[in-house]
Amino acid sequence: MLQNWNCRFGSIKTITQLKKTINMGEIPNYYSLVANKLYELEGTFTDGFDNNIKYLLKKDNWQSANLVNGKPQVSLIKHLNAYSFDLHCFPIINDEPQMLVKPYDPLSPFKEFNPAVLGPLLRIPNLQEFITVTLRLGDEADLELLKYTHMLIEQLIALLKQNILVTDDTGPSIKEIYTESMAQLNELGS
Repeated sequence: MLQNWNCRFGSIKTITQLKKTINMGEIPNYYSLVANKLYELEGTFTDGFDNNIKYLLKKDNWQSANLVNGKPQVSLIKHLNAYSFDLHCFPIINDEPQMLVKPYDPLSPFKEFNPAVLGPLLRIPNLQEFITVTLRLGDEADLELLKYTHMLIEQLIALLKQNILVTDDTGPSIKEIYTESMAQLNELGS
């Protein structure tokens, strides 16, 4: 059982070097899919590319008349399915999270932020498969990548909570998903 959820490494690059060392230079596809998305997340604020997270945090996209304590209200939902782990963000309009928001909706806290068009703030493909492979055949690098994934997502949520008003933060963390998957695997093995 994975007790300590502190990652020993400070970047995807160093975890990937460990993976290459363990696998004699080979990087499996299941690992690459997750690692590549995390590379992207690491570069969210250092690379010049726009993304949903930057767009959400841009104050010139906020409608000042609809802010609460100077911040837009949103609901965050973490969701895992067979294809990906998603972090969704829904603006709060009339005290309810909205999945579909018209551009320049006079009640929205954002000038333009439509979750139905923009999709999730973050999507990590094949995370369930990665967790399953890690539980059954994983090595130290796989475990460290899972810890790092958990850490990055929790840091992103903390950043969002610092800059916007998050009224709900629901859905399982990576740690909770891993623990549940381990319990299910142990039940099957019993």
